[in-house]
Amino acid sequence: MRRIQYHRYGGPDVLRWEEFEPGSPGRGQVLVRVRAAAANPMDGKIRLGELRPMTGRRFPRGVGQDFAGVVEAVGPGVTRLHVDDAVLGSASIRHPGAFAELVLADEDAVAHKPADLTFAQAATLPTVGVTALQVLLRAGRLQPGQAVFVHGCLGGVGRAAVQLAKRRGAVVAGSCRATSTALAIELGVESPVDFDVDPTPLAGRFDVVLDTAGTLPTTTARTMI
Repeated sequence: MRRIQYHRYGGPDVLRWEEFEPGSPGRGQVLVRVRAAAANPMDGKIRLGELRPMTGRRFPRGVGQDFAGVVEAVGPGVTRLHVDDAVLGSASIRHPGAFAELVLADEDAVAHKPADLTFAQAATLPTVGVTALQVLLRAGRLQPGQAVFVHGCLGGVGRAAVQLAKRRGAVVAGSCRATSTALAIELGVESPVDFDVDPTPLAGRFDVVLDTAGTLPTTTARTMI
């Protein structure tokens, strides 16, 4: 089997397409034949060595966490997934390797792929979807009828957050580039505003403010709640 991996931290030039041994799935793990994989900003930070306390320092290291594919084998204790199931999921941050022919992942980090999604579409969902879910429902405790503002509503996390909030029964507003306003409205964002948002007209209008871009000043966000 082959995968993209690297033997030292660095830029894209350290990446190599090489043979590797994926191993057999251990207890609670599944081995997935990858049909599609998605890149996230975190992948680059891991490759540069910026997250060493979380990722460990062993080489060679695979690249990528998010994937979609078909279950090749299951380990002891796996009951929810079976060989030949179409799935989507994430490899662990300590043992990434989605950019490969085969990838090992914990059963808890893998779900059945919806039949109406392509493998490429499904591969984009794990990290952004879980991030949006955790922020809105766990941290934000968003309830039906509440209002949420998504700063950067057309990014990966932003799109997932808008759809999750709408499904939750919330009213959704957000920010995006002025040239993308029509796309935001089509997604379900009410009265989208530019990234450089003036908080004055939005003061006190929202129950939850989600800053996906990390560029919304804290004072601005607090004004909007």
